Amino acid sequence: MKELQELLQKITGISEKANVDMVFGAPQEVAGRTLIPVAEVSYGFGAGFGSGPHSGDQEPDAEITETAPEKHEVAGGGGGGGGAKVRPIAYIEVDSAGAKIVPIMDEKKIALAGILLVAWICGWIGLVLKTIFKQ
Repeated sequence: MKELQELLQKITGISEKANVDMVFGAPQEVAGRTLIPVAEVSYGFGAGFGSGPHSGDQEPDAEITETAPEKHEVAGGGGGGGGAKVRPIAYIEVDSAGAKIVPIMDEKKIALAGILLVAWICGWIGLVLKTIFKQ
């Protein structure tokens, strides 16, 4: 039980570390403008533990009977993990004219979406041609 508490303390520490400061610093003054970073922060964790009868001299699929309880020991195990994702999504630009939000584009996602769109179109063209030439 002590191991579980230690594991949960380590995992819940992620929420303290996963913040905007991992991606950006403090708001910056640049040429009379203030830039305020905006980031998406997400984290999650999970853990599992279990125990059950175990005997080293039996096959894993062998049936456990109560005729020889002294041969069976209780074995247990467990594990857990966690992770965090912090990514910049925009910054707020404040100057004498007002404030505006400037989004930060993820070029990798845009490129991947384009590749998937082309593949989808090619698949449909192939399906239509197959149907036409089959008749």
